[in-house]
Amino acid sequence: MSPPDHHDPHAQVLHGQPGHPGDHSGHGGGNQLSTEQPVFCPECGAPVQLRGTAVSAVCEYCDSTVVRSGVDVQLIGKVSALIDNGSPVLLHSKGKLDNVPFVVDGRLQVQYERGTWNEWFLNFADGTIGWLADAQNQFSILKPIDPNQVAGRVPSFHELSPGQPIRLAGRMLVVVDRRGAAYKGAEGLLPFRAEPGMQFYGVDLRGYSEEFASLDWGNDPDHDQPIPYFGRAVTLRDIGLFPLRRFEGWEPARPPA
Repeated sequence: MSPPDHHDPHAQVLHGQPGHPGDHSGHGGGNQLSTEQPVFCPECGAPVQLRGTAVSAVCEYCDSTVVRSGVDVQLIGKVSALIDNGSPVLLHSKGKLDNVPFVVDGRLQVQYERGTWNEWFLNFADGTIGWLADAQNQFSILKPIDPNQVAGRVPSFHELSPGQPIRLAGRMLVVVDRRGAAYKGAEGLLPFRAEPGMQFYGVDLRGYSEEFASLDWGNDPDHDQPIPYFGRAVTLRDIGLFPLRRFEGWEPARPPA
């Protein structure tokens, strides 16, 4: 687990266990906000759904980011308007990965020097979570693994550079990108405290057998406990994602058989 000051915004691999990122109460026990209790936006009073591993949600009515902490909810600001970057993915769409159903519960739009991309938060039927990366009509799904597999065993963020080979959790991978980026906007549910404008640091890697991986340092690149994610490239047809956004001239998507 990353130390509190280095908390990885995506970390949920050990959610619900005392002392891990999913322990939203900040300690190993005590009362937490029940996912069955109604939650209302402190800004406009509209109902807000916070369920499962979700820690924050964007109010559909006033665009405020609402965060739960123990038995309370609080505001942490308003999100910026999302840029229409032509994504066909829709909030609440459903699909399957390796025959495990999932639902698209949230989206982060991330901005860096070359533009924006989307990270869609996935809740799987087996209780795990993942992220559907969506950039320039290319897609991949990554899921977190135990951070102890890489803690103190990989070069620092500043020591990594594109083209560099490293061994990660027993696999040989090559660095393809290293960047700092900021959260541009969000919608739906997210498994961490998504503060508008938050900066984070990460490295993307690829393997020799079509694997994708990512190391996430959260909002501080100067520590040795990044959160690792592993996955692979997918197509929306592969994962049976439906419904999809319709574009003029495109053949309408059909429900999976």
